[in-house]
Amino acid sequence: MNLDVRTIMLMWSGINLLGAGMMALISFHADNVRGARQWALGHCCMGIGIFTSTQMSPEWPLWIIASVPFIAGCGFGLLFNGIEAFKGKRCHYWVPVWVGGQMMLQSLWLGMVHDNIRMVVATNSLLVSAIFAACALSLIVKATQPLKTAYNLAAASFSFIALMSLLRALNILLKPAEEISLFAQGNVNPVLLVLGGLSQLSISLALVLLITFRLVSDLREQATHDSLTGALNRRSFEDESRRLLARATRTGDAMSIIMIDVDFFKRINDMYGHQAGDEVLRRLAALLQTIIRSEDYLARYGGEEFCILLTGTNEQGAALLAERVRLLYADLRVDWKGDSLQCTLSAGVADSSSVGTELAALIDAADQALYRAKNAGRNCIALHSDSA
Repeated sequence: MNLDVRTIMLMWSGINLLGAGMMALISFHADNVRGARQWALGHCCMGIGIFTSTQMSPEWPLWIIASVPFIAGCGFGLLFNGIEAFKGKRCHYWVPVWVGGQMMLQSLWLGMVHDNIRMVVATNSLLVSAIFAACALSLIVKATQPLKTAYNLAAASFSFIALMSLLRALNILLKPAEEISLFAQGNVNPVLLVLGGLSQLSISLALVLLITFRLVSDLREQATHDSLTGALNRRSFEDESRRLLARATRTGDAMSIIMIDVDFFKRINDMYGHQAGDEVLRRLAALLQTIIRSEDYLARYGGEEFCILLTGTNEQGAALLAERVRLLYADLRVDWKGDSLQCTLSAGVADSSSVGTELAALIDAADQALYRAKNAGRNCIALHSDSA
């Protein structure tokens, strides 16, 4: 196929600049998603670097010639940084500087000092292959759908460009030096360059999908979870509980409810302020999350009241858990502006063997037991069966 390599590289440049525009627009409107700004800057640097390299002339000033591989290399490194930031990891900003510096040094040393264009193209291709392979490996993570699909698409696209760059380097190293120039047709099959450009477009689309699916996931999280404590909100808890209780009706499994209330919570708000009260609730929710199993459900049911649905657990088992929570929370110290707050809680427990599998009935029974625990002096638990 008779395709001009320089034209294909210009196509790559345009794809990168288009991707930079998309990422920049997204980053302005979704600043809570990490990585978008690095991807926008990375695409921009790659686009500028590739475009400038196709127009470069030996008569240009040395500082411009040196800056072209540096800018392009920084762009490659910023793509990697963006992936790490998107996953919530710390960005090492020396990575794009190192990649850019390495590409600049080997281009100047091999191209201008040794006048060896063959090694310039080969070493730069190997460097691009390495950084894109690192990006692909970084995208191999455990994720739920639809994020997993976007991760896999991006990883496959990065992998293809890494493979294409590696093949380009090997092809150049096997050819006679006199046949090699920066944009020679023989450096690599032009078809592979076109496929590489399409892979670059695929990378941009996959990164946009990652951001979109993350935003959708965050919106779903906000709709189903309490923003203060991270526990389920009341509506989501009731929806999930009804589903599990319906299954328990068919299987005969025991289900238990624990209602928990922080003792004298109003006094904390009055003495230390509502922010201190919020911290008390956050610490309690964090404690509960570390104790319950993955198949159990925790919700902030209202105010300072929490509710736990325990699957496959009878009243006695739930009472043991409630007592453990009570003791741990009584020993917990919440540091707040120089003060050490110590709180207690009361809990009521009920199970499906005595109440049935109707959610409203279970919650009402646990609530009645909680009321008795408070009347008994607080900082204790009460069982619904004890009142029968």
